[in-house]
Amino acid sequence: MKIFSFDHDIPQHLGWDEDSDLSISDRHYKYGSHSLQWKYHSHSYLRLTERVEYRPFQEGATSQERDSFVVWIYNNEPLADVLTFQLGRQEEVDCEFEFHLNFRGWRTAWVAYERDMRGVPHPEMDTLTIRAPKTVSTGTLYINQLMLNTPIDPRFHTRDKQVPFVNLEADQKANAHWLSLLAFEELERRHRIPDVISSEQQWAHGVMSQRLEELIFQARIVAEEDFLQMKGTFSSYGISRRGDVITGRPIELPFFDHYPQADKERLKALANSIQLAAYTDFMLDIATSYRSIEDPSWKDDLQVMFIDLLDHLHDQGWAYGSSQGTVHHFGYNFRSFYQAVFLMRDELELAERLQRTQNTMYWYSGAGRIHTPLNEIEGNIDIFNTTLQGILASLLIMPDAPLKVRELTAFREWLSQSLLPAHGLRSAYKLDGSAYHHVNHYPAYAIGGFLGVTPVVYLISGTVYRIDGLAHKSVRKALLAMRLYCNKYEWLVSLSSRHPTGKGALEVEPFKYMALSGTPDGLQLVDQEVAAAYLRLRHHEEKSEVAEQFLAKGITPEEDPNGHWTMNFAALAIHRRGSWLVGARGHSRYLWANESYVSANLYGRYISHGHVQIMSQGEPITNEASGYHHDGWDWNRWPGTTTVHKPIPELRSDVRNVDTFSGFEEMLLSDETYAGGLNLEGRSGMFAMKLHEHPKYEGSHRARKSVFFFDNRVICLGSDIENSNTVYATETTLFQNHLADQGNPIWVNDQTQIDEFPYAYEQVLEEPVWLLDHLENGYYIPAGQTLSISKDTQHSKHQAADADTQGDFATAWLGHGDAPKQGSYEYTILVKTDRDSIEAFSQHMQSLEAAPYCVLQKDRNAHIVKDHANQTTAYALFEAHSSVDTGWIVETDTPAMIMIREANDELIISAVDPDLRLYEGIESDQYDAEGNRVEVSVYSRDWIHAESIPSTIQLTLRGHWLLKGDCESARIAANGDDYTVVAIECENAMPREFVLQKGQP
Repeated sequence: MKIFSFDHDIPQHLGWDEDSDLSISDRHYKYGSHSLQWKYHSHSYLRLTERVEYRPFQEGATSQERDSFVVWIYNNEPLADVLTFQLGRQEEVDCEFEFHLNFRGWRTAWVAYERDMRGVPHPEMDTLTIRAPKTVSTGTLYINQLMLNTPIDPRFHTRDKQVPFVNLEADQKANAHWLSLLAFEELERRHRIPDVISSEQQWAHGVMSQRLEELIFQARIVAEEDFLQMKGTFSSYGISRRGDVITGRPIELPFFDHYPQADKERLKALANSIQLAAYTDFMLDIATSYRSIEDPSWKDDLQVMFIDLLDHLHDQGWAYGSSQGTVHHFGYNFRSFYQAVFLMRDELELAERLQRTQNTMYWYSGAGRIHTPLNEIEGNIDIFNTTLQGILASLLIMPDAPLKVRELTAFREWLSQSLLPAHGLRSAYKLDGSAYHHVNHYPAYAIGGFLGVTPVVYLISGTVYRIDGLAHKSVRKALLAMRLYCNKYEWLVSLSSRHPTGKGALEVEPFKYMALSGTPDGLQLVDQEVAAAYLRLRHHEEKSEVAEQFLAKGITPEEDPNGHWTMNFAALAIHRRGSWLVGARGHSRYLWANESYVSANLYGRYISHGHVQIMSQGEPITNEASGYHHDGWDWNRWPGTTTVHKPIPELRSDVRNVDTFSGFEEMLLSDETYAGGLNLEGRSGMFAMKLHEHPKYEGSHRARKSVFFFDNRVICLGSDIENSNTVYATETTLFQNHLADQGNPIWVNDQTQIDEFPYAYEQVLEEPVWLLDHLENGYYIPAGQTLSISKDTQHSKHQAADADTQGDFATAWLGHGDAPKQGSYEYTILVKTDRDSIEAFSQHMQSLEAAPYCVLQKDRNAHIVKDHANQTTAYALFEAHSSVDTGWIVETDTPAMIMIREANDELIISAVDPDLRLYEGIESDQYDAEGNRVEVSVYSRDWIHAESIPSTIQLTLRGHWLLKGDCESARIAANGDDYTVVAIECENAMPREFVLQKGQP
């Protein structure tokens, strides 16, 4: 790739017509310190003779990048005309595009040859012709950093006012929330502009502006050292004025996607640019300092610096209508801009820059999206996190006129719709409290979303622009759910997605703002339940005036959550007692098994293969204290999972760029629909899944897995474990616990305390065995299984850097041998127990009368457990139309999970069809010509936006039963003398709970 920067000389192979005047100028520049100045006439042209070296895209290539043309243009005055770029062979034009000149300042174009240009590009192209606008007699343009050909990810080209034809498909793809700025601007406005502003609306505008001001502005002490440092930073930007011309170092996003990877660092150094995030952070620093000081001379200097920064940013093309080639992930780099200009809004109005700045805010925040038709609106955590406050600021900064009312009304409707429980795998929040990004429950992104959206919900609360009650309930539920799968702050490692560090943690501030937003019905100014959660979670060493206000109102910190919760949009079961948490997680044909990037989660293939994690140790409780430790972690052995145990190097993900919908990432899907959980009366619960590993790695590996939760008893069953791998053994991991002290003991029955290090044990159990790890978790393992225990230094790999790691661990697992057929397991965990308790449990299990539970069935069709203490039978029914004939259930026509508690003459029943049912049948493009499943990008699936297809479970029970009370989701379909058929309406894999009472035949 050759770059023409025009920094020193006019290229030797550049020609022009006799009426053109070309020179190298320092009047405007984007890279280096000069550009090509072209004084043109209406018929003028430039012609560069140089091999384009265009290469047609090859289907099946490792990379999806497309050859593209890149150029920067500076225009002195906006024109209703275009530059025409023609590429071809000598006089023959093969392809071309037009570049609109409706701007002042710098603008760029990134144009893919095959997709975006008119005509058919040819590999032998060797001529570029640039034709001047035709409707003006003379003019001047400046050209910088012209690239005849550079490979660019096809997802990233962004259309704007200059090149509105570029990457039209992006408006329907995963990056649309970043890239569709022009589409948002072109939306038809849903509301007319009202005639007047009501007093209530005017009051609301003032209240919201005041709240936003308080949210943004934190007064600071600005010392002379601080002031001089700001002046030094400003000087380093090289901003200077010559008359009406402003110049300085270029300002760019950090990605440099238009540079080839091999040459990227060299070209970045040559550009000598300022990263946009650093630039806008500095603007906020200037604005906050300006608002904090009284010294008029300092204030004058800071105001001049701020205006210069703003003008230079605008001149560099960070302006209305410009997409800078690409704006993917743009919001993370521009957040401070909105806050900075909001703080300086009065000064900008005096400087006659407020309207221009508001236009820029509106454009880059994508505020036009608020006019999206209601049925097309989809929430997005990226937007909540990075631009939501910018959208609101861009509206509040508008003059108090009827147009402002229309925009804020549309904002209210759009935000309300965005927060409602979303269909399919759409973002952002689900009926069960899952918070979605990357088409899955994703706490690491949810945190940013909550940090962005909850302050905005608070800012508009109590006004005519407050969000709808159902939307309020939705975001509130998702926020409160986060405190369930986190303990106390960190979330389960199985929810880590591509960052399995064990350090992911919730933020407390969203709970404060949600509480201050009042109740969903708008009747209470403070939501006491959320406030109580905030008081429990807040860091007590930090001063909180809001906490003092809540306490003064008589609100006290909530107790640690206790109960059982189901989140089937995350294939997640959550069980809590006291201060501890156990989570079980799986995956399905809808929910990916792992998210791996080329430098993230390289070894996390098994992270959701039925992962059962206990978080019970530490103050506060953490993943590290509870046994997870990154260095030395054996990525084969997530607790609860059944895996083929391979050498760590063989677990390394082979991350590919599958199609144009995705980047270099791995998000593997199963072909099984049965995965999820169920809860009964909020106290007990279960999890089950059909495990089938993707054939990219081990397609023959299958298992049927279940976990049942009763009080502190966690019963884990597996059956039909099979694969054809004869090289490596298949295992089910009981625990893998980091040893901070090599001497931490493991107890094996009462006689054996294992203090040795290293230590290894393997035995086929002739009798049941109990274990007690050093984290107060007991394990009961029935006879007939192969138990292995290890205490050793483990050698592994860093999940992102791929470097060698090591650590000391105690591990226990059940072996299933090589290439198992119909393998199985059973074990029970007692959480936060001691030797006496686990020994007593083990003894009780030897007696039919005293056994706390019994396994009634464990095979391909069903896993059925009865917990005697709770008089509850739990059924994982893997197959339809199977004769169950166990306990109360005779049969069912649908794979389901069912729990039944017996209470005198009543049955309390909870049931779920765990299939999200986003599509039926199979997708042919997930299979090759031989019928083998292939890797596809989940982003390429049409069904990710589909609604859940309703289903009905026909459940046949023993005895004659009647439905007690009203229940919309269950009805008696048939009654006989000794049987009852209950029809249970299911959707979205949401549990249905109801009560039956004994009737007379």
